[in-house]
Amino acid sequence: MSDRPTVRTVRLPPPGFSALIIPKSSLRGRRWYRVHQSHHAAVHFSLSPTHRFSHGDCSYPFLYLAGDIGTALFERFGDAAYDKKRVVPRSLWEAHSASWVQIPTLQICDLTSARTLSAIMVDLSALMHQDLACPRLWGLAIQKHPANFHGIRFKSRFSGKSCLAVFQRDPRFRLRESRLDTLSDLSEAVDWLDKHKVSLY
Repeated sequence: MSDRPTVRTVRLPPPGFSALIIPKSSLRGRRWYRVHQSHHAAVHFSLSPTHRFSHGDCSYPFLYLAGDIGTALFERFGDAAYDKKRVVPRSLWEAHSASWVQIPTLQICDLTSARTLSAIMVDLSALMHQDLACPRLWGLAIQKHPANFHGIRFKSRFSGKSCLAVFQRDPRFRLRESRLDTLSDLSEAVDWLDKHKVSLY
């Protein structure tokens, strides 16, 4: 019996991706959440090399949101906490706030749907791949698809709950936001530290 590890195929957007019929899901308007630096607004579209789907060749920047505050905290601090054995720099924590962002009804590519994953022939290992070049190629292909999606719904790799990457496709696109509080003064953030045994230093 071979001792060589089994390596699964890393699935990238196939040739002819633009011709695939991808289910278009209608995501009703609701509040989503974002943890962000306090000196910035919550609604801030960008193409960051550290974000999952933000390929440098994308025509439209992204706004990343989470379905709940706990998941938003994981998306911002999960790597820092896990890499440093559940410790986050106090200065980093204190420099952030949480806000809600009201999203209108959007037509999205729903990567939390088995039907969508089957239609585009991808599995979660590619979408959550540690080499971000892989999910970024999916982000680029989805944004360029002729279905003209407004964004991507996907699963947090920390909580498994829904997150949303919104495209700034329409310059008239306006989102309403409201700051909840700084993390140091937000009860949900303090509870998150306690629940997940994360310390500040």
